[in-house]
Amino acid sequence: MTGAWKKFSAQAGITMSEPVVEQMFGGERDPQRVADERRWFAHEMRASTYWQPDAAVLRAATPRIVVGIGGDSAGQLCDRTSRALAQSLGTEPTTFPGGHTGFVEIPDVFATHLRTVICEG
Repeated sequence: MTGAWKKFSAQAGITMSEPVVEQMFGGERDPQRVADERRWFAHEMRASTYWQPDAAVLRAATPRIVVGIGGDSAGQLCDRTSRALAQSLGTEPTTFPGGHTGFVEIPDVFATHLRTVICEG
């Protein structure tokens, strides 16, 4: 699985050192997690990369939509697609602390910022 994750990361603009890749995706791993990843690469990833939201429906939605971007993920695929979504909605993206998975990396800081964003709306 390390080869698939390296290719995905490169295409997404995510840089990881070889030791980090090996720690995250190599060696002995939970068989269920590996099976889930195989399914994601084989059946789910492609569909998710071609899916496009209906911007008109989202703009008309009653709840306020906040497009969040991790401040440390600038230039990555998740950053670029989130900016495109925000533009199609006629709004500015909101920057959150951390990278694409800032809610996992620094959950307390992320949660504090999220509360601020929600309360401002």
